Amino acid sequence: MEEKNDLPPESKVVATEEPSPEVPPASEDKVAAILAYVPFLCFYALFAKKEDPYAYHHGKQGLVLFIAELLAVALRWDVLWNVVLICLGALAVWAMVAAMRGEMFRLPIISDLLD
Repeated sequence: MEEKNDLPPESKVVATEEPSPEVPPASEDKVAAILAYVPFLCFYALFAKKEDPYAYHHGKQGLVLFIAELLAVALRWDVLWNVVLICLGALAVWAMVAAMRGEMFRLPIISDLLD
């Protein structure tokens, strides 16, 4: 049986999680995205700004980065974990700068965990 569709193909609305790259995010959303990479403040972007895809995307990445930082602090008795903690801190600073610029990016390993 063939399914009838009354709408023409160009009028179908497809919801996406990724914001449009042509539309720059509002300054409030940039602030929420920047705060998402500060430990404990990722929850602001996840709960207060969950309607905004830009801030929510950065909030999810910030949460995974925060969990990785907590693990590195818990296992800090070894020199290797100190290096990992420093690298995670540098990654968080880089992510804050990119979020301040309004860039939509994916963190290398962390974004794969979110998918």
